[in-house]
Amino acid sequence: MARSDWIGAARAALQKDGTAVLVTQCVVEGSAPREAGARMLVREDGFWGTIGGGNLEHLVLEQARALLQRPELASLLQDYPLGPLLSQCCGGHVRILLERLSGADLDWLTELDSQISRSPGLVLETRLNGDGPRKRVLPAGAASAIETEPFADHDGKPLPLARPPRDQCTFYRECLTPPLPPVHVFGAGHVGRAVLQVLSVSDFPLHWYDARPEYEGGTGAVPVEQLVSPDEAVAALPGGAICLIFTHAHELDYQLTRAILMRGDVLYCGLIGSRTKRARFTRRLAAEGLNETAIARLTCPIGLPGIEGKSPFAIALSVAAELNQLAPQSAPSAAAAFE
Repeated sequence: MARSDWIGAARAALQKDGTAVLVTQCVVEGSAPREAGARMLVREDGFWGTIGGGNLEHLVLEQARALLQRPELASLLQDYPLGPLLSQCCGGHVRILLERLSGADLDWLTELDSQISRSPGLVLETRLNGDGPRKRVLPAGAASAIETEPFADHDGKPLPLARPPRDQCTFYRECLTPPLPPVHVFGAGHVGRAVLQVLSVSDFPLHWYDARPEYEGGTGAVPVEQLVSPDEAVAALPGGAICLIFTHAHELDYQLTRAILMRGDVLYCGLIGSRTKRARFTRRLAAEGLNETAIARLTCPIGLPGIEGKSPFAIALSVAAELNQLAPQSAPSAAAAFE
């Protein structure tokens, strides 16, 4: 399964520059720095994403920028033996597709972006021989053998093996999953800043809030939005969001926690604090009528067990590790919070 985070990056690159190269790691055999489905978006003056760094990424970046100068070439399908060709100790073999995108690709990118949020598990088909439409979206039911046989011949029949001869490959097919759920961090103090710093190198979309006016805006890549009303802020969250609560005031923590648990469709509600704090909050939540199922969705203390320490850095590492385990899960359906 390949996540669809690259779609927004591709649209932004085309809107800015008019052209870009989409790099897709189609197949991995043996050891490699990244998994099949890893992607990069390459522009003349920068790139988004990674296929693992090292000599492989360096060479592919060079080839992608060379492709930008060749408008007559739509795509290249390349094989890279990591040991013999690139002297990388992992020693595996990868197959990579480089596609030159232009403004004409914005339509299918926009449509795919819309479809992927409504229908997880779609199949994206790429035609490699230049005939007919280059991209086509297939329903999720088409995904039967794609993980092991991603390439197909001119009749659309899957080719045996993950890496068949390139001259036989007419189609490349892959399953797409939605992007990672957005992470909404409440609190811009020491812990909130550490969590944002650690998560800034992840693929999670990040949003940051604080009730104190002097924190509004901030100086980092993720601006701090002023939190005026906990209820209104939580009501505006999308379903399936991840919420992390690190504010400066226990009462504000409580109001946010209550509003999040009442929704019933939030993927994760994490609250910094001790078991004593959790016990006090759960007693109060129960007294206000929240049922046991809703209260059980609260994670407090926050973070992955086994990562010790109370420093902001230790907490941030623990939270990031827990979210990494949580990421593949789907969003829950809305559930009643009151008895």
